[in-house]
Amino acid sequence: MSEFEIEVVGAERRPKPERQPTGLLRKALRLLRALLMRPRALILSGLAAFVLFVGTPHIGWDYQCRYRSGPGEPCESAEYCAYYGIRGRRVVFPASGQSCKLITFLPLDWDRLL
Repeated sequence: MSEFEIEVVGAERRPKPERQPTGLLRKALRLLRALLMRPRALILSGLAAFVLFVGTPHIGWDYQCRYRSGPGEPCESAEYCAYYGIRGRRVVFPASGQSCKLITFLPLDWDRLL
């Protein structure tokens, strides 16, 4: 057994990897990776965020002009605008000089939900 000599030739030291992410950054990267691996969860979370921060779509149905306009003239200032959407009929009172939109996104009414 002593006839053989073992010698390592050409082995180089590995360079040290650059700084590893810290604990909080590592957790954030894991969460991002988990969301990207599950597209349904990403789509549902994006839809939920849109509904919470922007609102749900509503279509304009009824309005009343603040000032009487002539036939064929558009309403420049509305007294109220009634919209129908996912959450049912909602009445909005625009500021003076504003007209009603045909399609709008209305935020959730937290008082009625709670």
